[in-house]
Amino acid sequence: MSTFSAVAVIPAFNEAKSIADIVGRTVRVIERVIVVDDGSTDETQVIAEALGIKVLCHNRNRGKGESLLTGIGAASEMGCDYVVTLDADGQHAPEYILKLMDRAGPRTIVVGSRLADPQLIPRGRYWANQTANFFISWAARHWIQDTQSGFRVYPMALFDGIRLRRNRRGGFVMESEVLIEACRAGYRVASVPIPALYETVLQRPSHFRPVRDITAIVIMVAGKLLARGADPVGLIISHRERRKGTLPVHQT
Repeated sequence: MSTFSAVAVIPAFNEAKSIADIVGRTVRVIERVIVVDDGSTDETQVIAEALGIKVLCHNRNRGKGESLLTGIGAASEMGCDYVVTLDADGQHAPEYILKLMDRAGPRTIVVGSRLADPQLIPRGRYWANQTANFFISWAARHWIQDTQSGFRVYPMALFDGIRLRRNRRGGFVMESEVLIEACRAGYRVASVPIPALYETVLQRPSHFRPVRDITAIVIMVAGKLLARGADPVGLIISHRERRKGTLPVHQT
């Protein structure tokens, strides 16, 4: 895309060590940035507010999904065509935002895929992500290379056209459910390779717990599949796309 109107949303929970760096690098690419402090007990809020960007605060920890939706709601009120989401812990390099935006379109979600080099990803995390990819792609009827990457570009109009269940908005389930519901509503997901950054950048243990969070995601997906009689057609379509290695055509 040559021109675009976008707002970056960065959910943050106890990210005092990294938030200034991530925000500083992000505003060099996208001027409008929203940080959602999700009930942090460290100096995340104070540091973010000193950076001169919009900061929204939860009075308690509500989970990543709620933080994203709080930020996306505020971005909508600011007026934009797209919302870019990225983590505050350093896993996502803001310098790749424009690469993702180049694939964006009004009916396309773009996801930064970290799975090109499995050697750079902790083994447990890698297999947890592959498990989630299998089930979410099945339910979406569309192969998605990295369903657990939070580095994304969403068309803002998407959030007016899908419904997410209230009890799934917290934690990491929301990011999985939005992919399924978007694909079922006719959106497609494009993948852009990004570096897998873990031990070299993280300033604290990951908030993602592979067993607990993947279990919650699989339970959510199972409910959607059972509602469609296990949807064997979805399994065939996603498996075929995976074998072909196809990516959605850029839509304008």
